[in-house]
Amino acid sequence: MTAGLVGRTDELVLLTSFLDDAAGNGAALLLTGEPGVGKTALLDATAELAAAQGMRVFRGSGVEYETEISFSGLHQLVGPLTAELASLPPPMRSALEVALGFGTGPAPAEMTVLHAALSLFGEAAREQPLLLVVDDLHVLDRASRSVIGFVARRAGGRRIGVLAAVRTGTTGSSGIGLPEREILPLGETDALRLLSDQFTRLAPRALHAVAQQAQGNPLALLEFGAFAGTDDPLPGTGPARDVRALYAARVARLPSRTRELLLLAALEGSGDIWVLEAASGPEGLDGFDAAERDDLIIAAADARTLRFRHPLVRSAVVEAATLDQRRSAHQRLADALVDQPERRADHLSMTTAAPDESIAQIVEDSAHSSMRRGDVLGAVARLRRAAALSSDRVAGSRRLAHAAYIGASVAGHLALSHQIMAELRAKTPTDRSLPAAAAAGWLCLMDGDVVTAHRLLVDAIERNTVDSCPNLDELTPPLLTLTLVCQYSGRADYWVPLRKLVATLPDVPASSPISLVRILEDPGSIPDALLRDLDEGLAQLDEVTDADVINRIALAASNLDRLACWRKPLARVVADARDTGTLGGALPVMIMSALADLYAGHWDDSQTTADEIREVGHETGHHIFAHVGDYIAGLIAAHRGDSHACQAHCTALLDWAASRGLGRLEHWAHHALARAALGSSDFESAFVHASAITVPGVLSPFSIEALWSALDLTEAALYSGRAEDALRHAAAMRDAQVSRISPRFALLTAAMTAMTSAPEDAPALFEEALALAGIDQWPFEVARVNLAYGERLRRLGHSREARVQLSTARQSFERLGAAPWTARATAELRATGMTRVPRGHTGVGLTPQELEVARLAASGLSNPQIAARLVLSPRTVSTHLYRVFPKLGITSRAALRDALAECAEGQEAGDQPD
Repeated sequence: MTAGLVGRTDELVLLTSFLDDAAGNGAALLLTGEPGVGKTALLDATAELAAAQGMRVFRGSGVEYETEISFSGLHQLVGPLTAELASLPPPMRSALEVALGFGTGPAPAEMTVLHAALSLFGEAAREQPLLLVVDDLHVLDRASRSVIGFVARRAGGRRIGVLAAVRTGTTGSSGIGLPEREILPLGETDALRLLSDQFTRLAPRALHAVAQQAQGNPLALLEFGAFAGTDDPLPGTGPARDVRALYAARVARLPSRTRELLLLAALEGSGDIWVLEAASGPEGLDGFDAAERDDLIIAAADARTLRFRHPLVRSAVVEAATLDQRRSAHQRLADALVDQPERRADHLSMTTAAPDESIAQIVEDSAHSSMRRGDVLGAVARLRRAAALSSDRVAGSRRLAHAAYIGASVAGHLALSHQIMAELRAKTPTDRSLPAAAAAGWLCLMDGDVVTAHRLLVDAIERNTVDSCPNLDELTPPLLTLTLVCQYSGRADYWVPLRKLVATLPDVPASSPISLVRILEDPGSIPDALLRDLDEGLAQLDEVTDADVINRIALAASNLDRLACWRKPLARVVADARDTGTLGGALPVMIMSALADLYAGHWDDSQTTADEIREVGHETGHHIFAHVGDYIAGLIAAHRGDSHACQAHCTALLDWAASRGLGRLEHWAHHALARAALGSSDFESAFVHASAITVPGVLSPFSIEALWSALDLTEAALYSGRAEDALRHAAAMRDAQVSRISPRFALLTAAMTAMTSAPEDAPALFEEALALAGIDQWPFEVARVNLAYGERLRRLGHSREARVQLSTARQSFERLGAAPWTARATAELRATGMTRVPRGHTGVGLTPQELEVARLAASGLSNPQIAARLVLSPRTVSTHLYRVFPKLGITSRAALRDALAECAEGQEAGDQPD
C-alpha cells in the first residue's frame, strides 16, 4: 500500500483508521487537493489495503464529458452488483433499473432512487464490509453525486465506507456533507527523497531542478523526473499543466489504433468493456495493450472495466484528438448504446454542430425522460442541447424557453434560467410564445415585478389562444404563473382576462391551474368532485414524482385548507429537496409545510422552516417566496407576543410591497399585525388592520387571506363597539358556504355566528362549534373559541361555566407558547373571581436555567449581560425568555418580578376562586 507514497505517513494513518471505522460501523471521508497532489494515489492505496483486509471495493470516477448524463457515475458502482440488485424488493429494484436506464416503468422520484441505492449498498455489505471509492467527485454527474452524499451521510451502522476525492476550488461537491481532509504538496525534503528513490541515476543538480519545478506536486515529481532523463528541457508553466503536456506527449507516441480506443474510453466515461468492445469495431480491443504497457490505463481484475491511471491522462487524450475524431467516437458510442436512450442521445448530440432536427428531437425526447425520472437539471441541459441542434427556429425557441421555465419553477435555479432566457432573446428577440412568456413571467414574479409579468403573460396567452383551441399541457405553465401573479398583486382588475379565459375551459383535475383559479374565485362553490380529486391526489402524494405536479397539488391544498392532514408528506418532500440540492424549487412546498406546522401548533418547526424559506429565498433570488417566510414568522411572533419581531417582519413585507404593487404582501402584514393587536386586547388597532384586508361584510374573491382573517375582523369589530360590522361579517362567512371545505372553516364560521348571536342563543352555538369533528387539528383556533366562549359566559354572569372554558383556553395557549393570549385568558379568569391560578400552575415547568435567566432579567440585566454572566449566547437567553413568559402567564419583562414573586407564593398557598 505504501509503495511510492513518500511523505504521506499522517494521511496513511488517517486512512487506516478510516477503514477500521468503515469496516466496523461505517464511515465517510473526502480528500481535497490540487491536481496531481496525490489524491488518486491515496485512493489506490486505500483500496488495496481494504481489499487485503477482506472488504469489497467498488470504484467510480467523475468524467467531465458526462456531467450531464444522469447516474452515469452510479452505473460504475452498481454494475458489479447484479446479484444484490436482483435481491432488492421489486419497488426499489425497479427504481434503480429505471433510473439507470436499463429498466422500464413509471419514473421514480429521485429520493426513491437514493433510498434504493442505499439499500443496494447495504445488501452488498451484509456479508463483507463495503468500500466505495470515487475519484474526481467534482465532475461526477449531479444525480450520482446526490447518491454518494446520501449514502455517505447514512453509512453509520451499515459497514459501508465512502472515500472520495475532489479537486480544490471546484463546486461539484458543495453540500455533500462529508468530513474533509486536505492533501497538501510534499515538503522539499520529502520531494527530494521521492525523486532519489525513483530516479537513482539523476544527478543532485537535476534532482533539485525537478523538485523546484514540481513545487511538491507528487505526480509532477514523478513525471518530471522521468522526463529529466531525456534530452528535452523541462516544461515551465506549472505542475498540473506541465504533467498534462507530458501525458499528451506519451499519448502522441502511441499507435493510432491505441489512441482511437483511448478516445472511446475517455468519452464513454464508465470504462465499461462491453460498451467499448461494441463501439470498437471488428478490430476489437487489442490496441489497448500499448497504453496498458505504458501505464496509462489499468484494467480491473474482473476484466469488465478499465480506468485511466490519472484523470489528467483522460484530459490529455481528449485534448489531443481532432474535432472529427471526437465526433466519430461519439457516433460509434451512440451506435453501441441503442438500449440506453439518454446516453445515446447525449453522444448523438456531440456528433455534429450543425442543425439537425432529427437529432434535436431525439435529445428533446431524452430530456422528457430525464424529467420523468426526476432529473430536472439533466432535463434542462438536454433541452438546451436540443435547442442548439434545432433546424426549426420555432422548435428551437420552444425547447430553450421550456428549459428556462423548468429550470426556474421546478429546479429553482433562477440564475441558470436567466442565462437561458438571455440566449433565447439573442436568438429570437421578439419571441412571444407561451413557453417564453411562462419563463419570463416566472422570473419577473420571483423579483416581485408583477406588472411586467402580468403584461407578458396576458399578451402571450391572448395571442396564442385567440384563433385556436388551446393545448392544455402547453397552457399550464403560463396559466399557473399568471394565477400566482394575479394572486400576489392583490388587484381585482388583474383577474379579469384570466377569468375570461378559464370560463371557456373544461373541468380539469385539482392540480391544474385552471382549477386553482376557480378555487380562489369562490372556494365555497367548489364541486364535491373536485374536493374528492384533491383529497385523492394528496393521499397519493408519496407516489407522485413530478415536482411541478407536487407543487400544484400543495398549492390547491393550501387554498382549500387541506394542509393539516398532510404535514408528514410535505415534510418528506422538503427533506428530499434538501438531500437533492433543489431547495429553491421546493420553496412552495416548504411554505406549505411551514403553514401546516403553524396550523398544527408546531410553532418551533414552523419558525425553523420560515427562517429557512427566507434565507434560501433571498440566496437563490426567489424574493417573493422569501417574504412568505416573513409572513409566517411575523404571525408566529404575533402569537407569541414578540411585538418587536412581528413589527420587523411586517415592515419588511410592507416596504417591499410598496414599490411593487404587491397587495397580497400588504394583506399578510395586516393579518399578522391584527393578530398581534388582538393578543394584547388592542381591538381598535386590530380592526384597522383586519379591515385593511377586506371590509366588514365582504369576502373578496381571489383573497384567501379574507377567509384566514375573518374571525379576527369579527372579533375586533365586536369588541371595538362595531356590532353591526361584526354581524355583517359573520353573515358573509355563512353565505360563502366555506364551512363545507374544512373543519377549520366550519369552526370559524360557527364561532363568528356564536359571537354575534343573541345572549340566549350563544352558549348552544358555542357548544356546537366546539363539537365539530376534526377541529383538534387547529389547536390555536380551538383555544380562541374556548376563550370567546368563556368571555361570553362571564359577561352573562355564568362564572363557574366560564372558568371551565377559560381554563381550557389558557392551558392550550400555554402549551402553544402564545403568551399574550395566555395573559388574556388569565385576566378573564381573574375577572370571574379566580384571584390566583391553581397551586403550582404558574411557573411549573421552569428549568433551573430558565429560572436563573428569569431572575436576572427581572433584576434589570439585558440579554447580553445575562449571557455573559451565565456563559450563554444572547440568542439562547432570548429563547429561554420566550419559553418563560407563557409559563408565567406574562407578556413582557416588566411583569417578571411580580410573576416570580407570585410563583414563589403559589408554592405555599393554593389559589381558589373567591
